[in-house]
Amino acid sequence: MAKINFKDDGIGHLIKDNFLKVPIYQRSYAWGKSNVQDLFDDIKNAYPAEDYFIGTMVVTDKDDFLEIVDGQQRLATISLFFAAVRDLLQENDENNKANIVERNYLFEESLREDKKQKLVLNNTDNDFYLKSIIEKQEIEPSKESHNRILDAYRYIRDFVKNEYKSEGQEHIFNIVDYIEKNLKVIVVTVSDEANAFTIFETLNDRGLALSQTDLVKNYLFNKADDRLSEAREKWTRFTGAIEAAENEDEILQYIRHYWSSKNGLTREKQLFKNIKEKTANKNQAVTLLSNLDTTTQLYMAVLNPNHPIWKDYSPNCVEYISALRELRLTQNRPLLLSILGRFEKPEVEKALKLIVSWSVRNLITGTIGAGTLEKEFSNQAVLINESSIKNVLELRKSIINIIPTDEQFRKAFEIVSISKSYIARYYLTELEKFYRTTKELGPIQNPEKINLEHIIPVNPSNFSDWSKFNEDIHDIHKSYCKRIGNLTLLDKKMNSEQGNSNFTIKKDIYKDSEILITQSLKDYRRWTPEEIEGRQTEFAEKAVKIWSLEI
Repeated sequence: MAKINFKDDGIGHLIKDNFLKVPIYQRSYAWGKSNVQDLFDDIKNAYPAEDYFIGTMVVTDKDDFLEIVDGQQRLATISLFFAAVRDLLQENDENNKANIVERNYLFEESLREDKKQKLVLNNTDNDFYLKSIIEKQEIEPSKESHNRILDAYRYIRDFVKNEYKSEGQEHIFNIVDYIEKNLKVIVVTVSDEANAFTIFETLNDRGLALSQTDLVKNYLFNKADDRLSEAREKWTRFTGAIEAAENEDEILQYIRHYWSSKNGLTREKQLFKNIKEKTANKNQAVTLLSNLDTTTQLYMAVLNPNHPIWKDYSPNCVEYISALRELRLTQNRPLLLSILGRFEKPEVEKALKLIVSWSVRNLITGTIGAGTLEKEFSNQAVLINESSIKNVLELRKSIINIIPTDEQFRKAFEIVSISKSYIARYYLTELEKFYRTTKELGPIQNPEKINLEHIIPVNPSNFSDWSKFNEDIHDIHKSYCKRIGNLTLLDKKMNSEQGNSNFTIKKDIYKDSEILITQSLKDYRRWTPEEIEGRQTEFAEKAVKIWSLEI
């Protein structure tokens, strides 16, 4: 039976007496400023009267170093404290004392060896941590975790400087001693990784807050048994790809969306439990990791319309993926993964068109809540993966009863108000495309140059210019200013020129716009609720055709 040791230790002493290493598969530095602030507020409040316990750490004994299974956030943060103390001493020309701090807590140096770090972070973070913090080079952060390391260091540096200014140098040395001896952790040391992973999970069961991502990873590694190195390689590859393209928070979403595409809608809090129930042995664990690895590129394509995968598809596919991204819709991702994994390329284009239309129709009508919609997307994904749905015709037939009809969509579009500007911009851009008789979209190709324009302003400077929208008449202005019939697109320069002008002045500017839905406003003699309703009714007729259910 593997040996397990439990020992209480000061966290500074743990760093001082050991070499510690974060394995490559562990997540990157994740603490934000509030986490760091909470820790140092607690230290300040507890110092100097009593020991302060900051939790359990799980490590694997690798003979010449301890591999950190749980505890890297606290260890990294305390190491940043020692770096800040060293830097303060150097600034005060206390170089001998700074060298002592450096040798005790940051790295060791001997006649036969180069400098050896006391704490080595994972592959993503260590180079930045070493060069920027330990060696004090000017290095630009290239990852979100690098920014968090830098933010944490800056907060701790300010903490140290403030304590030095108010209490003096001896006080700083006392805090160093306190963190070394009195800032307590329980160190659980095991001789093999399988036991470490089991203990890690057990600690979570007993109230230690761990992320779903960490729980899933450690459970799969534990189950991998003698295929652990293979499991690690697959985990590192797919999580690294996602983190490089997006961010580490997206890793959990990817696992959840993939799992939902195979097993039906799974919420974040249910994910670990569900994976644990259905992944009982090493072959299942490694197979899941293999599938996550091979599906990563499909997920990257779902997130990014510029992904190389789309070169093999119709250009329309890029437009559909761009639309879903522009609308910030994520509930559809399990279904998109299934479609990309199982449908032929021509069917993918048709299916993407259907999903965009389904999504827009639901946004306008609100007939299905976000949670129910995600459940339906996941259900259809499972049916595709089970080969119960083999093409887009069968998909449409499966969902037709839960998609708003043309009549429901048209009526809802006629009265809809849009509060979120990015959604309004998308609708208006698609309407503009529909009105154009050619494919030339020059006026709207660069969204950074185009503003969302409220024809009657959100905050009119003078209601006498807009007498039909007087606030005293049943809040009529509030009812109409965000109606899509009152919205248009306008070049930013033109927009700044007209400001909160009256309709006559605005109309004179609109006529020079190259955007057709804006230019056409020149034909209106006045701007009243009736004009807004008429324009919106016209838009609604076009919307039924733009977001049609034809395939």
